[in-house]
Amino acid sequence: MHVGGLARARTHRWRASLAALAGLVLLAGAGCSTGPQWVGADSGIGVSPAPGSPGAASPGGITAPGGGHGGKTGGGTPDSTGGSGTGPDGSSGNVPGGPSGSTPGGPSGTGRAVLFGGDVPLTKEEPQLGRRLAIVRVYDLIGQHFPNRREATLLSQGSTILVSFDTYPGHGPSYASIAAGREDGTIRAFLDSVEQAAVEYRLRAIYVTFEHEANNESLHAGLGSPAEFVRAWDHVHQLAVDAHLDWNQGGRLHWVLILTHWGYINKSASSYWPGAGEADIIAADGYNTGGCRHPGRGGQDPVSPASLFSDVVSFAVAHGRMPVFIAEWGSVAYPSPGVQVNFIRQMQAFVDANPLIAAALYWDSEVPHCNYEINNSSSSLAALASMGHAPDMQGQLAGG
Repeated sequence: MHVGGLARARTHRWRASLAALAGLVLLAGAGCSTGPQWVGADSGIGVSPAPGSPGAASPGGITAPGGGHGGKTGGGTPDSTGGSGTGPDGSSGNVPGGPSGSTPGGPSGTGRAVLFGGDVPLTKEEPQLGRRLAIVRVYDLIGQHFPNRREATLLSQGSTILVSFDTYPGHGPSYASIAAGREDGTIRAFLDSVEQAAVEYRLRAIYVTFEHEANNESLHAGLGSPAEFVRAWDHVHQLAVDAHLDWNQGGRLHWVLILTHWGYINKSASSYWPGAGEADIIAADGYNTGGCRHPGRGGQDPVSPASLFSDVVSFAVAHGRMPVFIAEWGSVAYPSPGVQVNFIRQMQAFVDANPLIAAALYWDSEVPHCNYEINNSSSSLAALASMGHAPDMQGQLAGG
């Protein structure tokens, strides 16, 4: 369960001011995977929305009454005891000893602080960050074994995992095949293994997503339509329900719908939405790219976290104040090293200003033309370390 709400309340005012500055940049950027998505980043193409358009940033992002994680009122549907919020006594919405299957933190599996994490390469920077990552992003394909050796090591060290199990055009089953049940044995074995790993390593919550970034049509051509994706998601989720693996049935699986940030900006996310009963957490991938996706076409002005992620928060608010994960975020190194540092600082402020955000995972990797690594920048490492030590980023999962 997360800890440390009081300190966040004290620091919210200056962080909210910083978040307001972050919201002044009204361009939207994106990450840039050109290879198979299980190794990559948000590959949506950045477009610069005009002020007042759906993609334009709102100063400081979206805040809840009370503002900041110190005043977090939580996700889940109104009047529920779930979500990532707090009860009248300041405790998490669900408490140990409650109804069978309740998990501390409800749908998000978290309490009042945020899970600070990143991808596997970022774990190599833990000594420089001065802390263990609370959550690590990993990418698997349908048919692969879970946990592999690397994933088992992460779990044994106390980090929970956000794992994709994806198909891939030309190499995996289509959405229609999955929805028809032709992959049930393989998928059920994978989900069982994820649940068993959570139990073995005493993690109260572990996070799964089917086919992350499904709205990136260039990487999913041939798999099926958005409607077929939804039917496949529903079928996969039902396999977990039938096996009593979900958090609200006494299991430990929490379902995260991950789309590129652009899907929330251009409103196409609704076409991929399986429903509140099928997903527990809404998530987005987004990047400050500097135009790296299009070498030779000139640079791109830096973007802000607010311009990337305000719309996913708005989507979560419109769907019952569901918890939000920033599943991949990062910045390329601009000619001025201060740009990457400033983006990291803006992200810290944006997360603090938006109490529905329950996790933020930095993508410390590179793809052709786009490098988001921070290990060659002492100032960027210091900025991320500072974020990782902020009171509102001390989220931890209760053992059990």
